[in-house]
Amino acid sequence: MLDEELVALGVVPEVINDPTVQLLWGVTAERLREWASGEEGGVRGYAASRGVIEGVARVVRDVNEIGTVQQDEVLVCSVTAPSWAPVFPKISAAVSDIGGMMSHAAIIAREYGLPAVVGTGTGTKQIKTGDRVRVDGDTGVVTILD
Repeated sequence: MLDEELVALGVVPEVINDPTVQLLWGVTAERLREWASGEEGGVRGYAASRGVIEGVARVVRDVNEIGTVQQDEVLVCSVTAPSWAPVFPKISAAVSDIGGMMSHAAIIAREYGLPAVVGTGTGTKQIKTGDRVRVDGDTGVVTILD
């Protein structure tokens, strides 16, 4: 059964030709099919900012929760926007459900030299606050270690 959030998308198109949609939001037809499949084969996305870090995850569902993020935690969220900027100096890496190479999380992570994996689709569902994770910004893979 498809996730309720993905059902709202309707039929997955064969091709998505708009480069802006891919660069900003990380949405491709292939990525939509992966998300809609409901299979949890690990947390994979776009390698948005280089580096590899292991740390404790903090799942943040809303910008109003960024005050809960502790120093050196790995931020795991749906998406970021400029209002999220104050949290980036605190974190050791970023993981987002939505985003492409030119998304806010990707750009700010590169500015701060933080590893980032964006466009995972399901990171906030698979990763829990307190999980120890490895964020590989070189390959676009996030591994839950324990």
